[in-house]
Amino acid sequence: MAVYPVGTVRHPKGMPEADEALPAGPFVAAVLRSSVGGKVLVALTGLALVGFVIFHMIGNLKVFQGPDAINGYAYFLKHDLGVLIWIARAGLLTLFVLHLGLALRLTLRSRAARPVAYRHPGSVQATTASRTMIGTGVVVGLFVAYHLAHFTFGWVHTATDPDGRSVNYLDLRDAQGRHDVYSMVVAGFGNPAIAGLYVVAQLALFVHLLHGIQSSFQTLGLKNRRFASCIWWLGLILALSVLLGNIVIVVGVNLGWAPPVTGTG
Repeated sequence: MAVYPVGTVRHPKGMPEADEALPAGPFVAAVLRSSVGGKVLVALTGLALVGFVIFHMIGNLKVFQGPDAINGYAYFLKHDLGVLIWIARAGLLTLFVLHLGLALRLTLRSRAARPVAYRHPGSVQATTASRTMIGTGVVVGLFVAYHLAHFTFGWVHTATDPDGRSVNYLDLRDAQGRHDVYSMVVAGFGNPAIAGLYVVAQLALFVHLLHGIQSSFQTLGLKNRRFASCIWWLGLILALSVLLGNIVIVVGVNLGWAPPVTGTG
């Protein structure tokens, strides 16, 4: 009669043996490769980016409170937060790259799966916002690159000092020695061509958000008949708030609602 070591015999109807813990890497890779996982990540990253856009707009509206308000706010973000601001920037960049990259891949996959177009396209009933999501997304992406080069890195335009010399945006300082973000914004949006470019970009962002916010809720399974109307209005209100808030900043500064500080322009 065979003798089995204690613990090696399991009843066939007993609890299954626990599998060894698998590393997270293969699971994350599988999620990124799958269409369903990609759509969920596009929705989540999109909503996170909407939150940042709203936060960013509210901070920029401080320009109408005067130089001290927006310069103090910028100093707090850049210096008082320390390493946290760099963590936030890295996270924001990751969200943006994931959102744009996954959205483009999903679109290419969809087109590859049906190389021959529908004889009667279903897009006839689609909204303009839904049909142009990739186009407006690319426009917004290019605008973000320009915006960073314009204000964050100071690569493409300059301000003018009291002697008429060109000064890099990053070299502007207020009376307290802080980066003069107020004068930088005034100098930037004082140029009609730049102001016009920003307005066009905000219109593209509005169209993108108008469909993107509602689509994100639908992808996450939160949009049904009961909440469809509320989600539609939420998307409209958020997209419209971002559009109006950002355009007020651009147009208001261009119209002189935030007058230049003496010695800059």
